[in-house]
Amino acid sequence: MTKILPSLLLLLVSANLTAQDELPRLELGAGLFALNAPDYRGSSASDTYLLPVPYIKYRGDVLRVDEGVQGVVFESPQWLFTLSADFSLPADDDTPEREGMEELDAVFEIGPSLNYRIKPLPNSAWWIDLPLRFVYAIDSKHEFIGRVFQPRLSWRKPAKRLGEWKLHFLVGPVYSSEEHHAYFYSVADDEVTANRPAYDADAGFSGYRAEFTYSKRLGDYWLGGFIRYDNLDDSEIDDSPLVSETESWMGGVALAWVFHQK
Repeated sequence: MTKILPSLLLLLVSANLTAQDELPRLELGAGLFALNAPDYRGSSASDTYLLPVPYIKYRGDVLRVDEGVQGVVFESPQWLFTLSADFSLPADDDTPEREGMEELDAVFEIGPSLNYRIKPLPNSAWWIDLPLRFVYAIDSKHEFIGRVFQPRLSWRKPAKRLGEWKLHFLVGPVYSSEEHHAYFYSVADDEVTANRPAYDADAGFSGYRAEFTYSKRLGDYWLGGFIRYDNLDDSEIDDSPLVSETESWMGGVALAWVFHQK
């Protein structure tokens, strides 16, 4: 990893930094994504990944592919109502808190979001976002594992031309259904050990989350990344034996070569 990141930075320095063209409707490319993340919120273990990823951006009137996939149902200067989907990686199989328990699968989320612009600014705006996600484990049964509601205050600076920074900051509480909490934090009777008592997770407050994302086109390259902070203090599940850390950070950075746009 330490040898790869300097090479990525050299590519950025050599890229054309003066491009200020209009944003294309479609961009295609390929790149690398470096990610460091806890095995799940509350775990003491974390892992670093370096993954090849496709680079796809589509700026349609209804379908938009950028940070996830989004379908626009209604849009006005103050209101935005969308349906969106996202994906997260499975937990590592050697998570110490879950030793001997069933592994956590990759997760697929989909649901509506109602967004209201409360404060327009010259090049950005403050929003209230109300996303509700229905969550499924990506296993042989595509098991439904509950719902997550994350009301949040959000600041967005869009990129209107190539070469401009796109920035997004959000902060707010997280609320989860009983099924969602149980999937990650419950301990059944047959999973009890000397250091892991039985635990039944309830629905409710699931802590706070803050996140900052950034991205920019640099000539034929694209740079993007994020930093996320989670806090589980005083949540419904902070007393689960599977929660070792009530504070956690995760982050990632990606660099892609854009070989097609129109």
